[in-house]
Amino acid sequence: MILDEKNRKNLVFLILQFFDEEGYEESLHLLEQDSGVFFDFSYLSNAILNGNWKDADDYLSAFTSPEANTFSRKMFFGLFKLKFSEAPDRSGGSEAVKIFSKDLRRIPVLKDDSFDDLVEVIAVDDMRIPEETCCVDKAPGRAKLCVDLHKLAESNPSLRGKLDFPSLNKSALLALISLLCPNCSRRKGGLKEDLICLILQFLYEAKYKNTLHKLEQETKVFFNLNYLAEVMKLGEYGKAEEYLGAFTNWEDNKYSKAMFLELQKLICLQSTEWEVATPSGSLDNMSLKIKLHASVAMLAKKNPVLKDELKFPSMEKSRLLTLVKQTMDWWTCNNTSSLENVPVVSYLCGTPSSMKFFFKKTVPRKKKPNEIKDPSQCNALVLPDCFSEEKIARLTYSPSGDYILALAEDATHKLWTWSSSQNEFCKYTPKILKENVYPKPRLHQPQSGKTMENEMATSVQKSTSCFAVKGSYLFSTSGGKIAVFDLKNFEKVASFGSPTPMATYFIFIPGDLLAVGLDDGSIFIHCLSSRKVKEKLEGHDQKITCLAFSRCFNVLVSSDSDGKLCLWSTKSWVKLTSKNSTRKFCNRSNLESTSLVTHIQFDPYQIELLVVHDGWIGLYEVRTLDCRLQWIPDASDPAITSATYSSDGEIIYVGFRCGSIKIVDSKTFMTLCQINLTSFTQLSTSNIRYSFLVHTSILV
Repeated sequence: MILDEKNRKNLVFLILQFFDEEGYEESLHLLEQDSGVFFDFSYLSNAILNGNWKDADDYLSAFTSPEANTFSRKMFFGLFKLKFSEAPDRSGGSEAVKIFSKDLRRIPVLKDDSFDDLVEVIAVDDMRIPEETCCVDKAPGRAKLCVDLHKLAESNPSLRGKLDFPSLNKSALLALISLLCPNCSRRKGGLKEDLICLILQFLYEAKYKNTLHKLEQETKVFFNLNYLAEVMKLGEYGKAEEYLGAFTNWEDNKYSKAMFLELQKLICLQSTEWEVATPSGSLDNMSLKIKLHASVAMLAKKNPVLKDELKFPSMEKSRLLTLVKQTMDWWTCNNTSSLENVPVVSYLCGTPSSMKFFFKKTVPRKKKPNEIKDPSQCNALVLPDCFSEEKIARLTYSPSGDYILALAEDATHKLWTWSSSQNEFCKYTPKILKENVYPKPRLHQPQSGKTMENEMATSVQKSTSCFAVKGSYLFSTSGGKIAVFDLKNFEKVASFGSPTPMATYFIFIPGDLLAVGLDDGSIFIHCLSSRKVKEKLEGHDQKITCLAFSRCFNVLVSSDSDGKLCLWSTKSWVKLTSKNSTRKFCNRSNLESTSLVTHIQFDPYQIELLVVHDGWIGLYEVRTLDCRLQWIPDASDPAITSATYSSDGEIIYVGFRCGSIKIVDSKTFMTLCQINLTSFTQLSTSNIRYSFLVHTSILV
């Protein structure tokens, strides 16, 4: 169900009112910032009057920036100027220097600045206040700033329509829920606890992570063990301790005491010089951390204080938003104050009994997913190419989505743009418009007439094609050396590596690094600036099929043609762990091989790892490389050729050799629908291999 933005915004206002009435102050102001629907000027004023400069800066920064417009620039300048003038050591001490260098330097100089404004920005570090005035009351200056900021806020286009809260009846959301479900709720916490669970689900789906976890702490309705594990993996043990402290304390019981003690060990481990330079020392340290993480999770599950808060009720997707939309639709249709025929639901949280009955009735009979097979149900865009009939080996969007790049099996590259001029890249991001108007791609060719062509492998049958884009440069290989092309003019600017062993996959890693997987199972880490090999990683016996990097965990994951996965630290380049991804899983008899890993990919948040085999796909825990969820297609389905996340990470597209596509929910692996090849092309279905292009939520 697609729910319109108006209902979503209305729901946010109702939730904000609920937070305010219940006293969930931190969640209230975090949701204001996360959602951006309401700018509470009184909160900003209180922060300024109390000298809470960081809170004031963070709140204002959530809605606008100094670069946004003149009004925003003046608001930030006024805030930083007063903060600087109140610094106790502005005569040259560290706090004043920090304010000047980190805050005031953020203020841009715009074209419409007056001469006085320019002088004020340039000379602000020369401001001096006589020593005898340091104890003068700061309240008048702060109050004047609040008055000035309010005038600027009222004229600021970034804050237009966000300064006034809509008029709502008291406890509007609670009243609405009570009206919808008059017989709720038999759960321990009653109506209010059910509503909090509904709000938590909404915040999770809307990706308001800051508000979500703060509300968990303020309400104590749900202890999110996954979040606790996540912050521990990130090494944010202070956050983990704060989160745990909202639900229990040292004195509650032996389990609580032990949990805090384990966290203290982790904090101590992080802050001391226990890290050893040798690989074995790093591994021992990592092993100890993993054990402590597991211990905290185990203690949480045994802790009687947390027992009732560990389980979150099962609900249909977007449950609260659906209920609000249902009511709003009824209200719009009736346009009356009468409550006759108001929609009533039998439950709020938890799966309805009718659904439970349905699932019991259909096990093991599987529900057939929706099938899209008619051309009128699907829109397709053909990339024109009149010059070659060579098969495409690799295909991708540019990082910014302004062109599509392909590598054919004859080692030549093709580039399609949406540009009106032949010599410039288009700034139009391809997307399907509401009017079904499509961009018209054209095969790009520079005036020089040059083509980007790789060096071919000596044995074409064994060659592997791969490429990666960094800025305006293309790194590519078709079995020979890795070539570097300038995409602006198709000039070949460099080449490196050797044909043997052959490069089979490579990706860029932050820090000016290129990771190259080879057909002998080794991985080279090249430093692009120095043009030297930084590291050689050895942990595979078969050729590397894919590489994936997680900024969240600072790890590189590699896969090979034998189904083996390896996890590498990108800080020390030590192998942290390895697993055979095919172990303990049944092979499908209708496939030639189910050991081949065709693709690995991190989700958009770089927390979970998607592993794609020709016979199934799986979600893996990054630290342990354990499979926690697996999806096996129907026995009648041919081999999987490719699978990838959507841009928001909510669904996974799975392509098959027959040309069909299945769309799977990324959280539950439930098949949502199937798209048959006949719906978007009349091409032959023989020997089809998918390469998915996902950009701005579009599947090509």
